[in-house]
Order: sequence, then structure tokens, then C-alpha cells
Amino acid sequence: MIAFLETERAREEAGKMAAAMLSSSSYSFPPSESYPLSDIRPEQTFAVMIAATKGGEKILRAFSGFIGGKASAPGYVNPCFSQHGYEKTLMENDERIHELTRLIDEGDVSLMDERKRLTAESIRKISALYSFSTWDGGHIGMPAKAMTGTGDCAGLRLINTALRNGWEMKGLAEFTIGSGGTLSFRPPCAERCGRLLPSMLGLDIIYADSSIAVIDKEAGMLSVPGRGEDKRDSASYRFHRLFPSSPEVCHTHRLDMDTSGLLIMAMTKEAHRTVSMEFESGDVRKEYEAVLEGVLTEEEGLIDAPMRLDVDNRPYQIVDKERGKRALTRWKRIRVEVIDGEKCTRVRFFPETGRTHQLRVHSAYIGHPIKGDRLYGTRKEGERLMLHASSIAFIHPSTGEEVVFTSPAPF
Repeated sequence: MIAFLETERAREEAGKMAAAMLSSSSYSFPPSESYPLSDIRPEQTFAVMIAATKGGEKILRAFSGFIGGKASAPGYVNPCFSQHGYEKTLMENDERIHELTRLIDEGDVSLMDERKRLTAESIRKISALYSFSTWDGGHIGMPAKAMTGTGDCAGLRLINTALRNGWEMKGLAEFTIGSGGTLSFRPPCAERCGRLLPSMLGLDIIYADSSIAVIDKEAGMLSVPGRGEDKRDSASYRFHRLFPSSPEVCHTHRLDMDTSGLLIMAMTKEAHRTVSMEFESGDVRKEYEAVLEGVLTEEEGLIDAPMRLDVDNRPYQIVDKERGKRALTRWKRIRVEVIDGEKCTRVRFFPETGRTHQLRVHSAYIGHPIKGDRLYGTRKEGERLMLHASSIAFIHPSTGEEVVFTSPAPF
């Protein structure tokens, strides 16, 4: 995650929240002597979310982990686990673990294995209490071998609450309060939240603000709905379901189903129009990483091969120098490597036009199909298309400044 809905409005609400806490010397809402600000540990993380509900706008608050031994407080959303179950599970082994610790401190190191076993057992049982809501109304449990603290981050608690209630997320700010009341903002953490959010959101959203979002689409997912109910599920469909106020046609461009990588989605109709025009004018700079069959001996090159649809063999595209549309692809060799005992060439592609299947067709045209290409090359059992949209640069529709997003190839 790079940034998720950290809008100016959310930052303003965070400032109001922190100011209220500091003035009352209490972190609860409304303030209470039972929840003193002195219980807050250094680097304690808080978060605030603006959520749109059927009844109007809500301001949600959360804190990470525990404060003064409490996992919740008045004015905050609940944690992602059953608090009653948590306390019950702790009590099962807590007394024995404390007794073992006392005996070990007194010198009986033979009891260390038993303490370790009981501690691991408690951690497993507590992990099983966590439940995280998903974009489609379902839920998932704690990922296997999750780091300690996974599921306890303040921002994730807010996202979980919004998903569980079907509320639209309009802004999120996660922050710590420093000396003098200075706020330090931080995005959802990759180490913990990054293990959960793609499954919860149904998309790997690496950036989102009030105008646009950038997702890292996985291979095998449609960019937009296809024909028929069985082909409705797609990046565009999931995004619009997460953000119902976005345009129904929220995608500004597409990637082949078999291609992974960066896609720009629009939060507003104006943003959609502006970014779409950038694509039409050729002002968006895209970079792909691919693995080609065989060895390319040149360091770089330009493929100039006009293309068109093969009308007798849809959805195939073909090179046609007489009737095809202009198609240009620049490439640079990264290295030659061996995969499954075969020599391949890893390359970067810089498409100067955006024809359907352009990189796949051009690769096959020069005699080096993209590895795993089921249409223009060969695909072995369990193999994916080794093509990834790794970088995209464009002018942000709201700020007017160029933004660049990158994603490493997952192969």
C-alpha cells in the first residue's frame, strides 16, 4: 500500500480528533477519566475515516492494538475480534504461563518448553478469533504465519467496519500524535495490512484519493465485465462496488485478462474524462516487463508492425502491413535467464501505441512469443502469461502534476 484515501478532508478530521483529545486529556469520545491520555504509549496509532452511509456521513475513529489494556473505548470502532472470546482465551492458559514464568525466573529452565507450547497455543486460538469483512459481503480469517499485530492496525479496523456495514469509504487518515500535538501521517503498513487488504478489498489498491485510484491487477482477472453474468466479476466491477459514487464505467484503460499490473480507476466522472483524454492523446507513459521465449541478441530495438483484428478468428490480432493500424513498440533487454531449463530473455516494453494485444502480437512477430502466452505462443500447465504493466506515468486530474506509479513484476 502507498496511500489509501488520505484526503485533505480526512487529515482535517484527524486534526480535530487530536485537538479534542489533547484539550480534554482523554482519548475517549465523549471524554472520561476512565480513559486518560496518559495511558497512551509513545507511537500509538490512531485513525479517522469519513464514511458515507444511507443515513448520511459518519466520522469513524479507531486506535491500534490496546490502550491501557483496553481494545476499545467509547467513540471508537470495535477491534476485528470477539473481545469476550479474546478474554476467555487468554484466561485459559494465562495463569499457568505466569506461574511457569515465575518458576523459570527462579531457575527451573526445564519448564521453558512447556511455557513456549502454551504461549503458541494461546496465540493460535486468539488468531482464530479474528474475522475480516470482504468487499462482497463475506469474511476471511487471519492469514497463515501472520506477523504479530496483524489485524490490529487502526486504519484496518476502520476499513473492516465500513466493509461490514456496507458503507462507502470517502477518506482515511492514520496518524500518531507527537509532542506539542504535531500529527505524523502514515499509510496502511505493508507488513501487516498488506497481507489482508487485497483480500478484503478484492483488489490490490496501491493508491487512492478523491479523484483517482491505482490498482495492481492480478493475472487472470478481467479488467472490465465481459458478456454474460459469469463474466461480470472484474477489476472495474469490484472497484465500483467498493466505491458506488464512482462512475459505473470507472476504468480509464484496460489490461488483458492474462496480463497483471497497474490500472488507473476514476473516482469521479471529471477524473475519468481527463485521464481518458490523456490516454487518447498518447500522453500516458507506460512500461511493461516481460519474459520472452528464446534469446534476443540485440540490446534494444523498435518493432514497427501495423495490426488489425483477425475477423475470421476472434479475438486474435494479426500483423497486416497493408490494412493494419499503426503499432509501435520499443524494447530494451534486461537479461537472459534460464526458466524451466529453457533460455529466455527478460525485457522492458515501451509501447508508443495501444493496440489490442500489441505486445503479445509484436513479440510473436519477431519470433519470441511472451512466455506463457496461450494465444500467440505456448503455455504449459500452471504457467501464467509473463507480462506485467510495471510503471505508469500521467498528469493527475486534480493537481495537474505528473504522478508515477510502479509495481515489480511478480515473476
